[in-house]
Amino acid sequence: MKIDELYKLKSLFVTREVGDELIIVPLSGNVSNMNHLFTMNETGKLIWENLRPEENIEYYVKLIMDEYEVDKDLAYNDVNMFLARISHLDDNL
Repeated sequence: MKIDELYKLKSLFVTREVGDELIIVPLSGNVSNMNHLFTMNETGKLIWENLRPEENIEYYVKLIMDEYEVDKDLAYNDVNMFLARISHLDDNL
């Protein structure tokens, strides 16, 4: 899933922070669809909260490298894993 597509979907979800995780729930009309909850760890939360349609993967790689002081390869893997897992969000709307 591309960043700009994910950004557009973001408005169709509500979020709640629980400990170090972010819980996202799809909206159906103006009601939360509690049958489809998604949890994000700290890395996923960092990406989700900083979604901008004009940014690219390199922006999020740098964001993770700066926040967690990890190398570029690990940051790329984290971003790609996040995008792969999150690509199914629109299946639940």
